[in-house]
Parts: sequence; structure tokens; C-alpha cells
Amino acid sequence: MISRGYVAVFSEPHDDGSVRKILDSWLTRFEKVEQVVPGVQAGNTTTAIQKPQDLMPADHMQFRVIQGGDFAWVYLTRNRRVVETTGLPSEKISLCLDVLLELPGVTEIVDQHDDRRLDELERDGLM
Repeated sequence: MISRGYVAVFSEPHDDGSVRKILDSWLTRFEKVEQVVPGVQAGNTTTAIQKPQDLMPADHMQFRVIQGGDFAWVYLTRNRRVVETTGLPSEKISLCLDVLLELPGVTEIVDQHDDRRLDELERDGLM
């Protein structure tokens, strides 16, 4: 399966407030947002996010953003400055890129195939 992915670098580390701002952006732009239930159920259960306050805080969070028949997975960690996405490629803009556009605090978006830049981010402790 061919996938597409991006890493967004933010100016500040994520906390519950910044994650709620991200959710607010997605809720206004996309059809549906779900969060993978954190904890021992992680990866098995998702719950719909209707408003930013529905966030289930955790150290590691995973979301699915849905638009029509397309979806993107989004991964972030509290106190880190990156958000990673994966999804399917598209002739237009891939949803896994679109979910990162217009987010507050994004300073850079890196394609998953830019190994040189991803290695730099990892070396700098951002990933």
C-alpha cells in the first residue's frame, strides 16, 4: 500500500490547550474527527470529537480526520513540537497534508521522503 505522510514542526511544545486549538481547526474544516482512546485500549477504539473539549488528554495522542471517503491519521506527543501524519496520496492535495495547513504555530512542514531533514529533526530531539 502506498502512503503519504508529513511532519509539521511547531513553534511551541504541545499541551492540552494547543491540541484543542488544533481540534478546533479540524472541526471547522473537515467532516469528522475521531480520537483513538488512549491507554490499554489504544489502537482498538475511537471516539468522535464533537468539540475541542471532548479531547481525552494523554501523553501520546492519535486522531483520524475524515473528509468524504478519505482519511488521515495524525500522531502527536504532549511536550513535543511535532505532529506526524499518514494517509493516502491524492492527485489534489493529500488530506494528510491538508490537516496540517492553517494550524496555529506551524513553522515548517516536512515530507516523509525528506530523510535528510527528518534526520536533522531527530538529531535535534524534536522527533
